[in-house]
Amino acid sequence: MLRKLSGSLRRRLALILLPILLALLLASAAVQYLLAVRPMQREFDRAMNDVAVALAEHFVVDDTGDTGFQLSDEAAALLDADALDYNWYAAFNERFERIAGESGLQWPGNVVKRGEPYYFDAQVNERPVRAVAILKACGALDCGVVLAATLRKRGRLIRDMQLSALVPVALVGSVAFALVWFGLGSGLRPLVRLSREIERRSPRELSPVKLRDAPDEVQPLVTAVNRLMQQLGEANQAQQAFLATAAHQLRTPLAGLQSRIELAQLETRDPESRARLGEIHESAVRSARLAVQLLSLARAEPGASSTDAHVPTDLAKLAGELVNEWVPRAIEGGIDLGFELGAAPLNGSPLLLREAMANLLHNALEYVPRGGCVTLRTGADAMQVWLEVEDDGPGIPPEQRSRVLERFARLPGSPGGGSGLGLAIVREIVEGHQGRLILGAGADERGLRVRIEIGQVNTAAL
Repeated sequence: MLRKLSGSLRRRLALILLPILLALLLASAAVQYLLAVRPMQREFDRAMNDVAVALAEHFVVDDTGDTGFQLSDEAAALLDADALDYNWYAAFNERFERIAGESGLQWPGNVVKRGEPYYFDAQVNERPVRAVAILKACGALDCGVVLAATLRKRGRLIRDMQLSALVPVALVGSVAFALVWFGLGSGLRPLVRLSREIERRSPRELSPVKLRDAPDEVQPLVTAVNRLMQQLGEANQAQQAFLATAAHQLRTPLAGLQSRIELAQLETRDPESRARLGEIHESAVRSARLAVQLLSLARAEPGASSTDAHVPTDLAKLAGELVNEWVPRAIEGGIDLGFELGAAPLNGSPLLLREAMANLLHNALEYVPRGGCVTLRTGADAMQVWLEVEDDGPGIPPEQRSRVLERFARLPGSPGGGSGLGLAIVREIVEGHQGRLILGAGADERGLRVRIEIGQVNTAAL
């Protein structure tokens, strides 16, 4: 758990730092790209303007004032000499009617001023082009020329500039990301060591945590953890003292009280007295059962007793040990109690697991009417071992199944004299074994099926 938290802190810090670093690198690349692309575009435009000015020198005005355009073969060859881009031109007379060149080029309008090149984007033969228009005096009036070129050289140079801008960003970014990630890992290593040290401990080990060479920022955490360990140790000692005292002060007198009541029942001959003694005996049995359940609940809590260490065991074997105790009770209550026991090896506390089974059987026999059936099953698969106690009694409504797992919770109108601790004890025991407790309906949606799943298979015992 703590290791996950430290990893999460590392990711959280990385998610804060790395986007900022990435944004700075991308901004740097964008600035570098813009600073390089704009001068390049201006140089291309200036070169086009030089060619357009040279083309404008080929206008001629005859004696009648009509404007013509005569392009020499050498000049035309120069326009076609570009190996990458296509070049088109169009010449326009004083009425801005095309008199020579590409029919797909149009005069851009009144936006062109004499002596100032006008650059614009257009399309020629469905190809995007960059164009320049210049206006020139042709006699008393103005004429103009438009030169357009495709964008292959520009696109290639832009891609080269993009690559030259992004490659350093990628390299620097990768190195920076790695340095940030491993730097965060190095800075958080004391927390990782602390988490591993605590993770290796059993719930009963409450000695102070020792973390050597811890930075100042981690020392308060270590101090707080050690203070908590001390408080837990003191609470555990007080609880153990209570358990020892309660076991002696409650169970022994109650067992003696039951024996005396049973002896009194045998000696008295008065039916009324025997009935009252029977009621007292039933109350004593319930009190003894409550005392045992309270002790079981305390024992099931983490770190409650060093005698509950997890050892290799088998649910089927533990269930078999309960047969002689619970079958006579079932026969006395007129209930068919069956055992379907498959091997279910695991590492667990035999005492607590046996207590869980006993509580489930007690609940089933308590609430199933005469003539009913109760079945205890055990088994295992590749992932987990499991235990089921199924009955055909009144069951528990789905909306109440989570509530009955709470301590001292009983359904309204429930028969019997239970205290509401049975399933709470089972839940504590299952959680102590990192398992799951599932409540569902029995066969044909009748009764109750309580299933325990524990994912700690002792493969050596299979």
